[in-house]
Amino acid sequence: MKSNLLFSSLRARLIAASVLVQSLLLVVLLFNTSRIWSEMVQHVTEVRVQELSRLLSAAFTTPLASGDLAKASDLLDGIRSTEGIDYLILLDPKQQIIAARGWDVAQALPPLTSLQVVADTDPVLIHAATRIEQGGEALGELRFGLSNSIMFEAAKRLIWQSALGLGTGLLVTIVLMSVLGVWLTRHLYRIISAAETASQGHFEAMAEPTGYDEVSQITRRFNEMARVIRDRVLALSQSEAKFHAIADHTYSAELWLDPEGKLIWVNASVERITGYSVNECQLLSDFPLTLATPEERSRFESALKQALAERAVQQDYEFRAVRRDGSLFWASASWMPLIDAQGQYLGLRASLRDNSDMKDDRLALRKAVVELRQIQSLGQSYLQRAESERARMLALLAAMRFGVLFLDNDNRVVFFNPAFCELWGISSADLSSHRPIGQVLQQADNRPAIGDILSIYLEELSLMEDRVEFGEVTMNDGRIVTQNCYRVLDPKGNTNGRMWVYEDVTQQRALAEHMVNLAERDALTGLYNRHRFQQELERMVSEADRRQQSMALVFFDLDEFKHVNDSFGHAVGDELLKAIAREIGKQVRRHEVLSRLGGDEFAVLLPECGEFEVSKLADRIVSSISQIQFMAGSHQMRPSTSVGVALYPQHAENAEDLVAHADSAMYQAKAAGKGTWRLYRPDADHSRNELSRLSWKERIIDALEHDGFELHFQGIYHCHDKSLAHLEALVRMKDANSPGGVIMPNHFIPHAEKTGKILDLDRWVIAQVIRQLANYPDCPSIAVNVSGRSFDDPDLPKYIHDLLHKHHVCPQRLLVELTETSAVSDMTDAQRFIDALRSTGCVVCLDDFGVGFASFAYLKQLKADVLKIDGLFIRDLQNDRDSQVFVRGMVSIAHDLGKTTIAEFVENEAIFKMLVDFGVDQVQGYWLDKPQRDHPGLR
Repeated sequence: MKSNLLFSSLRARLIAASVLVQSLLLVVLLFNTSRIWSEMVQHVTEVRVQELSRLLSAAFTTPLASGDLAKASDLLDGIRSTEGIDYLILLDPKQQIIAARGWDVAQALPPLTSLQVVADTDPVLIHAATRIEQGGEALGELRFGLSNSIMFEAAKRLIWQSALGLGTGLLVTIVLMSVLGVWLTRHLYRIISAAETASQGHFEAMAEPTGYDEVSQITRRFNEMARVIRDRVLALSQSEAKFHAIADHTYSAELWLDPEGKLIWVNASVERITGYSVNECQLLSDFPLTLATPEERSRFESALKQALAERAVQQDYEFRAVRRDGSLFWASASWMPLIDAQGQYLGLRASLRDNSDMKDDRLALRKAVVELRQIQSLGQSYLQRAESERARMLALLAAMRFGVLFLDNDNRVVFFNPAFCELWGISSADLSSHRPIGQVLQQADNRPAIGDILSIYLEELSLMEDRVEFGEVTMNDGRIVTQNCYRVLDPKGNTNGRMWVYEDVTQQRALAEHMVNLAERDALTGLYNRHRFQQELERMVSEADRRQQSMALVFFDLDEFKHVNDSFGHAVGDELLKAIAREIGKQVRRHEVLSRLGGDEFAVLLPECGEFEVSKLADRIVSSISQIQFMAGSHQMRPSTSVGVALYPQHAENAEDLVAHADSAMYQAKAAGKGTWRLYRPDADHSRNELSRLSWKERIIDALEHDGFELHFQGIYHCHDKSLAHLEALVRMKDANSPGGVIMPNHFIPHAEKTGKILDLDRWVIAQVIRQLANYPDCPSIAVNVSGRSFDDPDLPKYIHDLLHKHHVCPQRLLVELTETSAVSDMTDAQRFIDALRSTGCVVCLDDFGVGFASFAYLKQLKADVLKIDGLFIRDLQNDRDSQVFVRGMVSIAHDLGKTTIAEFVENEAIFKMLVDFGVDQVQGYWLDKPQRDHPGLR
């Protein structure tokens, strides 16, 4: 098809060339004919005008000379009738018209036509003039118009006839050339078809035509060429088969890279070595660089580029390679330049083989040589190093606070350090003679208080196990020591004695016991705190349920305790609580649990107890507290208590209900006049106290709906300069019965928490504070207290975020305070709530920190920014050394964790100065500032 198109194009070009030549001839002939005709027309016109001018001048000379104008006029009529003359105008010597024929005398005379441009235009009328004179005297002038349209019409007909003849000849030429082209190329098509067949490997001879023309000669030459090519292709195929038989069955993979590094050829051995087939290698754009590991690729690529550029020879170039399946092997490459017979550089011939076995052998040999040299070198330095190591080991063991003792298999002393001698009270002279350990320990001044210590050294267990822990022993001097035995092995794995390690853990055990007490004990009274009470309650309820027994819970608080704090101060109230704890502690038996739940609330858990036993205890509690004579300055007080009792399972099905019913019974006792006790009665559950609670709920709802709350603000100040750090918002309820008066939070907050309205109150306080921050953009940050019940509100952080965004308040200006006890009691919700608050950008403060002291372990989970130390540790800081220790510890730990510390209840200058010395960051208290509606800090 391509050949047909080629020759069709050739034929078309032959015809096109003929047409072009004929067209050029036609144009040249037409142009030449036009030119000759134009010249002829010009010549004829000039001759005619000259002849007419002489004739007309001669004709009008006589009439004008004789003055016979009538004859001249008649002569005009006769002359105009002659063919070709369009008009005649006879003028006198002054150029005045004498007579005219065929011209309107009113018009101006036309300009004379130049005879030189007659042939270049197609004028229909030629304007000419001739002078009439006699004897040199001008008689006038004759103007006439001569038409040449006949000559131009004849010229056009001649040109069109010539063009038609030449066009017919052109058409005949095209037809003849087409026929001649087909006749000439039909043999070429046969040759092209045979060539296409030969290109597919079928060398068939063409039928040779008779004759000796050019086509016959081409056919014969083609047949000869086909025979030669067939013979050479056959020889080449045989040679290629021999080449592949040799090239494809070589030990190594053979490659041919062009001068640019492109793979041209590779033999079949490449698949055995690399896993890549020949076709895959050809498709890889950078083979053999593909084989190199990423660490080796740059080095291998640089070597190949250098070899291609410098036409270098390389033997056994090793690199780490990767097969197609991902396995690694050591490859060895050798290459040399390829030069053809003409001396032209064709690239590189490369050989690639798997050199892993040889490489491993060489590496093993080299490693063995290196190891031998190292062994030789180490052998020379081992003694020096051993001595140095021994000196360092002795120095280390001497500096250790652990007592270390080495015994051989016969229990004789091999080594000891000074700490061992100090723990046991043994002189080093008694141990230096390799004496048996039994004799040595019998002479020790400081031995365990009880037990046969020597027996554990003779136990077979210590010889069998790699490590044996023999626990703790208490020495004569009161120290607690742990004992651990380790088996010492020689290089062959045989037992070569034992190492005993002793550690003095007296301080650790004391500190651990102290921390447990802090975690489970109330810091003020030393009684169990709410956390331990809850654990004991769950345990006793579970035990009673398992044994089908009853247990009792006693709740009591002090009547009018708030009056004591308000009248005499918190220090007096704390002393009264301590006295109550001491007195009731005398009434409680060893297996019963007395706890302080917080504030003035106490509880007693009685296992395996019935109504009779618990009633006796309730009587004793009421009686004991009423007999206490407590002095507050010069004022003597006689406290009283209201006690509530509930039994399990008579009054409750679970621990929660038991607590609620004991609390209800306590309020029943208060309703009965206080200073008494009551056993829980379901029929009296809706007592006056419950009605009071319901009344409080309605009052809280009404205050929320009718602007019944207001905020007071108290300042928190920097310790170093007493400058205002931020404000704390404190909610107050407006007293409807006392205009301008307020109700303090301790009256309505507990009811708000129990009725669930605390969530609405928290949101109200937060919204008011954010509005204050928006209204006073220059005021410092403001802190708000959020109750533990809000941990259950997953939407509260989003509510805070939306309000901050709505009022365009920077989140860092809002501090959210959470009580430690609430956070620790519900760690999961607290952690989630704090994380959500921190994501909004707010600052999180942990309030009342240190109440349970267990919160130190939770600081990693509770990501608070600020720690507010509970006022329990601050009120009597100058007189309470324990509180001083606790505050120092809390400040140190907080600062190590990158947190800010605040101390509340700073009521005098002495406490303030101590807090500054302890490193507290900020302080709050009545000595510095009291809560105010319109605090100056807002401005």
